[in-house]
Amino acid sequence: MWRKENIMIVFSCVAFNILLVSVSSQSDQVHQDPPEIYSQPGTTATISCRHELQDYNRILWYRQPGGGGRMTLLGLMNVDQQQLEDGVTAKMSGGAMKGQTCLFTTEELQLGGTARYFCAAYCDSGREAYFGTGTKLTVLEPNRTAIPPTVRVLKPSPNEGGQTRTLVCVATDFYPDHVSVSWTVNGNKRLSGVATDAAATRLDDFYRITSRLTVYVKEWQNRGKDFACVVDFFNGTETVNRIDSIRGVKGRLLFERKYLRIAQNAKLAYCAFIVKSCVYGAFVVFLLWKLQKSRKTEK
Repeated sequence: MWRKENIMIVFSCVAFNILLVSVSSQSDQVHQDPPEIYSQPGTTATISCRHELQDYNRILWYRQPGGGGRMTLLGLMNVDQQQLEDGVTAKMSGGAMKGQTCLFTTEELQLGGTARYFCAAYCDSGREAYFGTGTKLTVLEPNRTAIPPTVRVLKPSPNEGGQTRTLVCVATDFYPDHVSVSWTVNGNKRLSGVATDAAATRLDDFYRITSRLTVYVKEWQNRGKDFACVVDFFNGTETVNRIDSIRGVKGRLLFERKYLRIAQNAKLAYCAFIVKSCVYGAFVVFLLWKLQKSRKTEK
């Protein structure tokens, strides 16, 4: 069994560097597969991890509860020797050197054992630990299978004011919660203005998640725009997608601008007519005055 002092040192190093993992230039050299797994109660699941980091000779394995929270160290592969934490009955095989694959097989899974598993490449020279992207493992409830979501895009509220409009995507009636949501506009992925729930919400026997896309009014009021919500769902074998879309509405803003221009032009024309009428009237009055004056002179 690995000495407790060494485990504490490793854990401290990892905890210190964990915030740097996601932005590290070398973290993409740690490859963890698969990204998602469904398992039945009473079975096990196997996850693989390998790295391309020179002189890194250890792979650590962690478990994070499904609802989030602190990661627990399960053990490590030291070169080609597994060293498990007390009470952990999982198994490891393979190797931890550059280019080698380390396999982690969970202990027998129980209902409620949903979690994320992470591997991390590490060495004993005090350098950073680099993490894999994680594996989301869900223990399915008895007699249940994966069901993809129903997706619907809702148009902006008619009461929404300002210069922007918000489209809402609602994905419902799926199980389990292995989904990700994205938006496209005319087929191009849109990242700005997107706000998605941090996690799906359980309602009775199924899950639900919402996402919002905020766009400018002039973009929404354009029938040439197609706004689509794409929900990727892992069905246990592959990732499938469910899509719903909505087109922009008739450009009321453009119509209003056109109407204002017409009204303004009409107003100017009317003012010009009034001015011309006044000038014409003044000219007529002047002629009448001249005529009257001429008659008085003749008398």
